[in-house]
Amino acid sequence: MAREWILLADGWRFLRDEAPEAWRPSFDDRSWETVGVPHCFNAADTFLPKRGYYRGPGWYRLVLPELPASRRVELEALGSFALTHVWLNGALLGRFMGGFTGFSVDLTPHLRSGRNVLALRVSNQHNPDVLPGKEIPDYNLYGGIYREIGLTITDPLHIVGRGLIASTPAVSEEAACVHLNVRVRNDRRGKAAGRVTAEIVSPDGHIVARGERPYAIAAKGERLVHVPLPPVERPALWSPDDPKRYTVRVGLHDDGGLVDEGAREIGFRWYRFDADKGFFLNGKPLKLRGVNRHQDYPGLGNAIPANLQALDVELIKELGGNFVRCSHYPMHPAFLDACDRLGVLVYEEIASWQYIGGEAFARNAEQMMEEMIARDRHHPSIILWGLLNEGRDVALFRRLNDTAHRMDPWRLTIYAENNPEEGAKLGTTVVPDVLGLNYKVPHLDELRVGELAGMRVMSSEHTNANIGERRREPGQVPEWVDDEVWQMRRVMQDVVEFEKQGWIAGSTLWCMHDYGTDYGPVWPHHYSGVIDAWRLPKVAALAMRAHWATKPVVHIAGHWTWPGDEGKERPVVVVSNADEVELVLDGRSLGRQSRADGFTWQVPYQPGTLAAIGRFPGGVEVRDERRTAGEPAALRIEALHGELAANGTDVTLVTVTIVDAQGIRVPTANVHVHVEADGDAAFFGLGGRPEVVTHAGWGRIALRAGRTPGDVRVSASAAGLATVHTTVRMRR
Repeated sequence: MAREWILLADGWRFLRDEAPEAWRPSFDDRSWETVGVPHCFNAADTFLPKRGYYRGPGWYRLVLPELPASRRVELEALGSFALTHVWLNGALLGRFMGGFTGFSVDLTPHLRSGRNVLALRVSNQHNPDVLPGKEIPDYNLYGGIYREIGLTITDPLHIVGRGLIASTPAVSEEAACVHLNVRVRNDRRGKAAGRVTAEIVSPDGHIVARGERPYAIAAKGERLVHVPLPPVERPALWSPDDPKRYTVRVGLHDDGGLVDEGAREIGFRWYRFDADKGFFLNGKPLKLRGVNRHQDYPGLGNAIPANLQALDVELIKELGGNFVRCSHYPMHPAFLDACDRLGVLVYEEIASWQYIGGEAFARNAEQMMEEMIARDRHHPSIILWGLLNEGRDVALFRRLNDTAHRMDPWRLTIYAENNPEEGAKLGTTVVPDVLGLNYKVPHLDELRVGELAGMRVMSSEHTNANIGERRREPGQVPEWVDDEVWQMRRVMQDVVEFEKQGWIAGSTLWCMHDYGTDYGPVWPHHYSGVIDAWRLPKVAALAMRAHWATKPVVHIAGHWTWPGDEGKERPVVVVSNADEVELVLDGRSLGRQSRADGFTWQVPYQPGTLAAIGRFPGGVEVRDERRTAGEPAALRIEALHGELAANGTDVTLVTVTIVDAQGIRVPTANVHVHVEADGDAAFFGLGGRPEVVTHAGWGRIALRAGRTPGDVRVSASAAGLATVHTTVRMRR
């Protein structure tokens, strides 16, 4: 019988408080809340206009489902933050401090016939030894079992979790080598013997290589089995434009046949960083065009399930990006899977933020580095292992650098440095293979001939154009359009500057989307994203797309609804990659501008239809328009996904728009909209409320599936506006 995965998604009893006796199987938890997992116990007290969110313990209890006899049962958690204790039937099975790399623990010796009670105590209370170590970094340290958790059921003779180790140490256009090790454990009572088989399957489904290796393992023993595989000839190469993936399939056999199996998706590519010419992939120069990404969402905290992780990768691709920095911690495996599938290169780092602790901190940092690489080293998208962010310690960096190269000799290391002058004095800048540079854009030329001379460098953060911090003249409160245009100009100034610098491998914007933080200067909501926290684009996102993507882009920044400003000049900014744009108001041309002009007009405001017409080679014209909106007259509702798996974890985003009588979005409408779900699904809104507060006429909220197949009728209502509905199907 092959391995089985049982998702433990619902029916958890939860208490956000201390409960000293809750590990006991007989403990009475009937007064506790019932929740689904992934679960974040800071989902409702973050992104709000107040300092502080809950930092302390939370308890989770679950009666396990009936489990098969004579099988091995392992609890696998993809992520719980931060310090997690695990009990089964009153026995303490483990204490885990990773927070981001997940953990597993063998439940088998402590299972009983009948009722089995699992208890987890998860605390996000500050501990300087638990990474990132700093009490209040510039991102929230959300508590809870915030990623999927479940049971892996196998034979006592099995492939160890993370024990299928597939690497690609040598790749060329002619051939690619796969180095495959399989860690096998024998928890049977007697000796086990057999063979491990492997095959490599091409992107089009053909087996292109096979291999096998016999094994013999004593009872309660473990062995690393190397399976030799012939080179793959003329491999299809992985790249952002064509992310071809192969599958390594492994079988564990004993005398009776197949006992266990596993698979890894891999990709064949090679790369290098050059101190003078930047980055090369598969022998060709490639400018890294990237963003920094956090993992949170209003109403959900960091409990973003696997199906929603891919959305952020899709948005990076829409920007025209080919690179992402996982700031500042290891991401969900589903996010990395999407990077592999969609073609986004990855810089993944251990949890950090401007803090270096003592020896216990250093040991935990080494452990997280080991766990991150053991979990993620098969991903073709990953090219850099990150040591730390904006902190420096030569001894620790050398330890982490050595750990990374021991775990993965074929990838490069990096750390993010915001003070290269200080780093050069201390000697930290020369420890990693590549140096990540945070900001310092005005000083690039002098750094190249000074502290960074002869070094391989890329931008690990730049710009940080935080709309929430924008300085204004006394008494001046610019409209949101002005803020977004200001941000767009700041972002594009730096993006263009980095692309002029051929020696820098690429740029990584701070940041992709707005996120929650309790950091003093910017709390509770950091507005430096080119996409907002609900993943709706700002003007800067359209500008990046126009600069990076190949598809035609024509976009009028903002709106054309300025009641009371009739006759006053309004700046009209158009974002486009067209050679020429013409602006037209109610059919009357206001002139044409070339790309060099910057596509900005001063237009006396009058209600009507404002259109921008972009002209592209080959006679192609693309049009964008803004019509003056009237008073709010109706709601419009739509779900990002028409259907979800009825698995208790998957999430879709529901968008509510305020429109006038002609169906035009009303950009001045900031309306409180109540939402309801009729069926097995639940809304997760800001502050825990089933409510959307629109900005610029629209807003979003998360809807999580239950476990009952069928249609869920979703409705939205607001004062003075008729209720509207849509349907999301929950499939088996």
